[in-house]
Amino acid sequence: MFKEILETTQPIVYQTMKNSLESEHLSHCYLFVGDKGTHKLETSFLLAQSLICENRSVFACEKCVSCRRIKENNYVDLIYIDEEDKNIKVELIENLQQRFEKTALEKAGKKIFIINNCEKLTTKAANSLLKFIEEPSKNTTGIFITTQVDGVLPTIISRSQTLNFKPLNKDYFFKFAIEKNIDHLSAHLISNLVSREVDIIPLSKNKSFIKAIEIFCDFMHRFFMDRKDSYFYLQNSIANNRKNQRDIIKFFLDISLLFIQDYLNDFEIEDDTYSNLLKLAKNSDFNHSGIMNAFIDSRTSLNKAANGLLLIDQLIYKLLEV
Repeated sequence: MFKEILETTQPIVYQTMKNSLESEHLSHCYLFVGDKGTHKLETSFLLAQSLICENRSVFACEKCVSCRRIKENNYVDLIYIDEEDKNIKVELIENLQQRFEKTALEKAGKKIFIINNCEKLTTKAANSLLKFIEEPSKNTTGIFITTQVDGVLPTIISRSQTLNFKPLNKDYFFKFAIEKNIDHLSAHLISNLVSREVDIIPLSKNKSFIKAIEIFCDFMHRFFMDRKDSYFYLQNSIANNRKNQRDIIKFFLDISLLFIQDYLNDFEIEDDTYSNLLKLAKNSDFNHSGIMNAFIDSRTSLNKAANGLLLIDQLIYKLLEV
């Protein structure tokens, strides 16, 4: 159930909503603020469900027909607006107002609107909406969602109860990945590379990511045994993977930088290969500062580099100087 995820990942938001639902002192408008991937949208649907669910115990049951219809955006008295790639125009808001001027059609008698990316409201749309939220009807609840609170009209902020969603932490991502049967090394790397839970499983299946892990582990092992051999290996490995070459290079560089971070933090992991590489680094003449700078320079240059192989050659040249 999502309410359990919310309690774990956003405890302050969870408790604030719980208190309001228990006391039935709900705001007529909410503003959910936070980075992408912090469960703002899912929380807006949970709140909508909790307003209409007949089986709710504080929060919605999330299982009944009404809850499922809310989740599927198939509930007549719920209007969901999301114009991620363009501005939210006044016509959409006028349509919302016209529909909400009428009596609620569903049994619960509640009317709910959710506006995602509300910072994209045009001036006309925002002004039209203000007239609507300044004199809200008793059974209407509005939920605004944004990643850029500075772009939200001050009047909307002042008329809404703001709930701030904190960024999800790496420990949560790691635990989630392990629960999805992703191996420890991949789970560790992924938890440091993603900012959204929804990206975890796709990345674990990404062929470029999987290939980059393989190349990294082989390269680092050779690096500690015979550096010249490791450089030849890296050149050949990248050259032999022409498909998605740039993605493989990107993941390879990201993993390499994370490895140095783990080395500095005395990180321990339940993965023999990665753990052994960290031990080799500890027991060798490992100039982490110079090596880190070489990888950082290459990662910074990647987006502008026209030739991935040339970038790797330049990386190797920098490593030779360390």
